[in-house]
Amino acid sequence: MFNFLLDLITEKGRGIHAYSAVAKAAFERTLSEPEHAAAFYFLATSAENFVEMHERQPLSSKALEQNFEAFRADIQALEASLNDSIEKRLSVLNEVVKAHVERTQ
Repeated sequence: MFNFLLDLITEKGRGIHAYSAVAKAAFERTLSEPEHAAAFYFLATSAENFVEMHERQPLSSKALEQNFEAFRADIQALEASLNDSIEKRLSVLNEVVKAHVERTQ
Protein backbone atom coordinates (compact mmCIF):
# COMPACT_ATOMS: atom_id res chain seq x y z
CA MET A 1 0.00 0.00 0.00
CA PHE A 2 2.76 2.48 0.88
CA ASN A 3 5.54 0.91 -1.18
CA PHE A 4 4.43 2.72 -4.34
CA LEU A 5 5.93 5.85 -2.77
CA LEU A 6 9.37 4.21 -2.71
CA ASP A 7 8.92 3.24 -6.34
CA LEU A 8 7.98 6.82 -7.16
CA ILE A 9 11.09 8.18 -5.46
CA THR A 10 13.24 5.76 -7.43
CA GLU A 11 11.47 6.50 -10.73
CA LYS A 12 11.99 10.22 -10.20
CA GLY A 13 15.70 9.84 -9.44
CA ARG A 14 15.68 10.03 -5.62
CA GLY A 15 16.25 13.78 -5.67
CA ILE A 16 14.33 16.72 -4.27
CA HIS A 17 11.78 16.64 -7.11
CA ALA A 18 11.11 12.98 -6.32
CA TYR A 19 10.09 13.90 -2.79
CA SER A 20 7.82 16.63 -4.15
CA ALA A 21 6.06 14.00 -6.27
CA VAL A 22 5.81 11.69 -3.27
CA ALA A 23 4.26 14.42 -1.14
CA LYS A 24 1.65 15.13 -3.79
CA ALA A 25 0.82 11.42 -4.26
CA ALA A 26 0.60 10.77 -0.52
CA PHE A 27 -1.64 13.80 0.05
CA GLU A 28 -3.95 12.50 -2.70
CA ARG A 29 -4.13 9.10 -1.00
CA THR A 30 -5.26 10.68 2.27
CA LEU A 31 -8.50 11.46 0.46
CA SER A 32 -8.94 8.23 -1.46
CA GLU A 33 -7.92 5.92 1.41
CA PRO A 34 -9.25 7.59 4.57
CA GLU A 35 -8.66 4.50 6.72
CA HIS A 36 -4.91 5.18 6.27
CA ALA A 37 -5.11 8.97 6.09
CA ALA A 38 -2.91 9.57 9.13
CA ALA A 39 -0.09 7.43 7.73
CA PHE A 40 -0.33 9.00 4.28
CA TYR A 41 -0.46 12.46 5.82
CA PHE A 42 2.66 11.73 7.86
CA LEU A 43 4.52 10.44 4.80
CA ALA A 44 3.37 13.40 2.71
CA THR A 45 4.46 15.97 5.25
CA SER A 46 7.76 14.17 5.82
CA ALA A 47 8.51 14.34 2.11
CA GLU A 48 7.32 17.93 1.88
CA ASN A 49 9.44 18.98 4.86
CA PHE A 50 12.49 17.33 3.29
CA VAL A 51 11.92 19.34 0.13
CA GLU A 52 11.45 22.59 2.03
CA MET A 53 14.60 22.04 4.08
CA HIS A 54 16.84 21.22 1.12
CA GLU A 55 15.40 23.00 -1.88
CA ARG A 56 18.01 25.27 -3.49
CA GLN A 57 20.63 23.93 -1.10
CA PRO A 58 23.58 21.73 -1.93
CA LEU A 59 22.83 18.20 -0.79
CA SER A 60 25.28 15.35 -0.77
CA SER A 61 24.47 11.96 -2.18
CA LYS A 62 25.12 10.59 1.31
CA ALA A 63 22.42 12.83 2.80
CA LEU A 64 19.98 11.82 0.05
CA GLU A 65 20.73 8.14 0.67
CA GLN A 66 20.32 8.52 4.43
CA ASN A 67 16.96 10.21 3.96
CA PHE A 68 15.83 7.55 1.50
CA GLU A 69 16.79 4.75 3.91
CA ALA A 70 14.94 6.45 6.77
CA PHE A 71 11.88 7.00 4.56
CA ARG A 72 12.06 3.36 3.45
CA ALA A 73 12.22 2.20 7.08
CA ASP A 74 9.13 4.27 7.90
CA ILE A 75 7.23 2.84 4.95
CA GLN A 76 8.28 -0.73 5.70
CA ALA A 77 7.11 -0.42 9.30
CA LEU A 78 3.76 0.97 8.21
CA GLU A 79 3.44 -1.63 5.46
CA ALA A 80 4.19 -4.48 7.89
CA SER A 81 1.35 -3.41 10.17
CA LEU A 82 -1.37 -3.20 7.51
CA ASN A 83 -3.05 -6.46 8.50
CA ASP A 84 -2.85 -5.76 12.22
CA SER A 85 -5.57 -4.36 14.43
CA ILE A 86 -6.29 -0.66 14.36
CA GLU A 87 -4.68 -0.34 17.78
CA LYS A 88 -1.47 -2.00 16.56
CA ARG A 89 -1.41 0.12 13.39
CA LEU A 90 -1.80 3.26 15.50
CA SER A 91 0.98 2.10 17.80
CA VAL A 92 3.29 1.51 14.82
CA LEU A 93 2.38 4.90 13.36
CA ASN A 94 3.19 6.55 16.69
CA GLU A 95 6.54 4.72 16.82
CA VAL A 96 7.38 5.78 13.25
CA VAL A 97 6.50 9.42 13.93
CA LYS A 98 8.50 9.44 17.16
CA ALA A 99 11.55 7.97 15.41
CA HIS A 100 11.21 10.53 12.62
CA VAL A 101 11.13 13.41 15.09
CA GLU A 102 14.18 12.02 16.89
CA ARG A 103 16.08 11.79 13.57
CA THR A 104 15.27 15.33 12.55
CA GLN A 105 16.17 17.12 15.78
